[in-house]
Amino acid sequence: MPRIAVVTDSTADIPGDAQERLGIEMVYLSVAWDGQSYRDKLDLTLPEFYKMMRQRSTLPTTAAPSAGHLEQLYERLLGEYDHIISVHLAGKLSATHGVAKSAGDRVGNGRVSVVDSGQMSMCLGWLAIRAAEMAAEGAGPAAIVEELESWVPRLRLYAVLDTLANVQRSGRIGRAQALVGALLNFKPLILIKEGQVFPVERPRSRATAMRRIVDVVANQGRVLKVGVANGDAPEIMGDLTQMVRERIPNAPVDQSDIGIVLGTHAGPGVFGVAALLAE
Repeated sequence: MPRIAVVTDSTADIPGDAQERLGIEMVYLSVAWDGQSYRDKLDLTLPEFYKMMRQRSTLPTTAAPSAGHLEQLYERLLGEYDHIISVHLAGKLSATHGVAKSAGDRVGNGRVSVVDSGQMSMCLGWLAIRAAEMAAEGAGPAAIVEELESWVPRLRLYAVLDTLANVQRSGRIGRAQALVGALLNFKPLILIKEGQVFPVERPRSRATAMRRIVDVVANQGRVLKVGVANGDAPEIMGDLTQMVRERIPNAPVDQSDIGIVLGTHAGPGVFGVAALLAE
């Protein structure tokens, strides 16, 4: 049975204790903010991040892990394992996948397979979990990569923004559009799919947005996996989880927090529903 290590990055919001239980290795993106640098999920916890987000007038910038760090990690793991499956944040949204691919090509000698998840947050976490489960069952590298790549087009991450201030300050939308949205109390509902971000709807209140995000996911067809996540909005998790369970009763519901990369652009108060569709 081949010994296979699984690597992901800190934009993966892995539910529960799966990372520790399955031995998933994680590399950390960094955040630069007001002259200081923080490693995601190590030097800056999510509560600290969202508190700073609410208090500061500036926005952080994010950076991919260094090539040197990835090379060192791969070299260490290749001394213990036959192969590495390294699955990362969507290549269209970050340089992380490209850095990992280059590092694997330099030191892997064909023993590092790098997969573009097309996703982030819980969807990326699910891919890492699936890779580790298959590795534990004795699957080979090619079979694992084929399975992950078959999941990518079926993964959906829907998110609702509580404020447009962050996307305006990051240059994603204009100031006038953000002002109109704030005046009309829009809570934009967006979709992340295969590395791209799509606008879906503009509900007028958080309560309406919660109903609509569940409706949209439930109407996608048969859902094999579903998850609920929040970024500094824990007060809605109970109700949102219950709504998901009622509308999608045959799929187990995972829960996690939304990490700081999505949070940097989406802002505090963001919440989302992730899904893996049957087809």
